[in-house]
Amino acid sequence: MKHYIDIILLPDPEIPLYFLWEKVYQQLHLALVEIKEPDNKVKVGVAFPQYDEQQHQLGCKLRLFAPSSELLEKLNINQWLSRLTDYVHISSIKNVPEKISAYVVFKRVQLKTNNTRLARRKAKREGISQQQALAYFQDHQEKTSRLPYVHIKSCHTEHRYHLLIARVETDNGQITNEFSCYGLSSTSSVPVF
Repeated sequence: MKHYIDIILLPDPEIPLYFLWEKVYQQLHLALVEIKEPDNKVKVGVAFPQYDEQQHQLGCKLRLFAPSSELLEKLNINQWLSRLTDYVHISSIKNVPEKISAYVVFKRVQLKTNNTRLARRKAKREGISQQQALAYFQDHQEKTSRLPYVHIKSCHTEHRYHLLIARVETDNGQITNEFSCYGLSSTSSVPVF
């Protein structure tokens, strides 16, 4: 990753930070979908420089990385966030510093949490009744997470869900592969500075 853009969220008493994260990330997701490759991957990764797992917070800064400035120009994040100009500050495209302290992976975590949803899927998959599937999960302890997250609304189903985000240190140096349309990856790393 050679170039980056910082997006700083500017909450106020009427517009809280979590609301801004939802709006900004929804627009970022749509922007990444527009530039995705045929295999549904993108070459733009995200980082959360103020990520704090202890406080369960993403902070106020989002950093977008790309291997070229042309790709960040093509992303045109200013246009995608134009309705939020009072609540975000978008930097110009900058070069990644020569000295990088570390590389990290920001990845999506999906928990199998909702017993009703799991039962519905099991019933459909195995051709059994909803009651039989619910009985299977009656002793199943639902998992929870304290990871930082962003509320997202599915464009297809209109359902809202938590996009849980984990930060994983890597000692492999920079691994640049491809990212999802959320800018996240379980294998590709981004620099920390």
